[in-house]
Amino acid sequence: MRKILAVAKTEYKQVVLTKSFLVSLLFPLIIYGGVFVLSALVGDKTDLRDRVLVVADRTEAITEGLITANEERNLSDAVLQDGKQVGPRFVIQVYEGELLSDTRQLLVELSDQVRDGDIFAFALIGSDYLAVEGGDDDLLQYYSDSPTFSRLPNWLSRTTREIVEESRFLEAGYDAREINLLTSHNGIERFSLAEVDEEGNITEPKEENPLAAFLIPFGLVMLIFISIQMTTPILLNSVIEEKMQRIAEVLLSSLSPFQLLAGKLIAGVSVGLTFSAVYVLSLSLSLRYFERMEWVPQGTYFWFFLFLLTGMLAFGSLFAGVSSACQDLKDSQNFAGPIILLMVIPMMLSLVTIESPDGPFAVSLSLIPPFSIMAMMTRIAVPPGPPEWQIFLSLGLNLAFAFLVVWASSRMFRIGILSQGKTPTWKELVRWIFQRN
Repeated sequence: MRKILAVAKTEYKQVVLTKSFLVSLLFPLIIYGGVFVLSALVGDKTDLRDRVLVVADRTEAITEGLITANEERNLSDAVLQDGKQVGPRFVIQVYEGELLSDTRQLLVELSDQVRDGDIFAFALIGSDYLAVEGGDDDLLQYYSDSPTFSRLPNWLSRTTREIVEESRFLEAGYDAREINLLTSHNGIERFSLAEVDEEGNITEPKEENPLAAFLIPFGLVMLIFISIQMTTPILLNSVIEEKMQRIAEVLLSSLSPFQLLAGKLIAGVSVGLTFSAVYVLSLSLSLRYFERMEWVPQGTYFWFFLFLLTGMLAFGSLFAGVSSACQDLKDSQNFAGPIILLMVIPMMLSLVTIESPDGPFAVSLSLIPPFSIMAMMTRIAVPPGPPEWQIFLSLGLNLAFAFLVVWASSRMFRIGILSQGKTPTWKELVRWIFQRN
């Protein structure tokens, strides 16, 4: 055991105490933190220039409503807050040129005005736009060379729809305001379930956040994927490098192949746990700071590290085992592809699992190693979570799978680490597993 820990300690320090590891660990945190800082710094740096919109209205009945609605908008919270301008004003101008009926020339004239900076955008409203059954000229078309600015076209679309609806109601003899009053309603509010504790006290349902309900499980699955993806190549490169430089032969003169593999595996798992612990701690502190601890179900972090541990044991030992049979890094790519695919598939299927965590597909996937590592973690992070017996069953199956892979990899490692010459095939690797001493 002393030799195993000595190998693990050496391998761990060689990875963790390097600049590249610190960069890979801190770079995403710096980027995400920088985004929040920059957002706070430039929050009041919004482009407040007026957006001039020319409206070519062939119905001659919509522009007046647009101007009235825009005057109300320019005094709303979208533009003014506490007497301070926080958003750009819209300026509606009516096209009064002679080309209203000549679409092609009209487009050229107004497009030139946009390019010259005289106006921001222009809109063309067809003559049949108000007709209930439509017509040959019933379109609302918006033209601009600023496709990423969506406030103006979104406002234009919403406002013209309201104007058209009101016009059609009046034409049909109905009071548009009364109809709007009768059909108006509040939006839906989403809550969790009410609960009763052991003392009979009722716990009020908490309001749900659909975005958080998706991001938390998906983020944890991505963290498992990144942690494993970051750890396993280190094992692969370490084994191949020592084999190519004949360092492994020197090491095996003082310890067994299993001790060498176990030490490397412990080091790799420790690196992955260190990496993920930093991000889990950052997530927990962020949720505590914003008072959103309820977004992560109780016990999620505990299960996260258990399933992450089984995943790194299984994939880490598998990478170490097959890499011991390779002669160089190029050979290892043939073996790494199928193993990486086993990690990518459950990560991609996590979207299906998040949407229906208690469905037959998600339940089945969460009980099939190694897919269950990410699938079960997804189900745990989505309230109310799976039954406890399914969690323990999945964990037991993953532990059994991990120990099976560690055993098989150690059998491959004991032969492959000293082998030279032709790189074996998958069939030969399987034969090594069952080959007697």
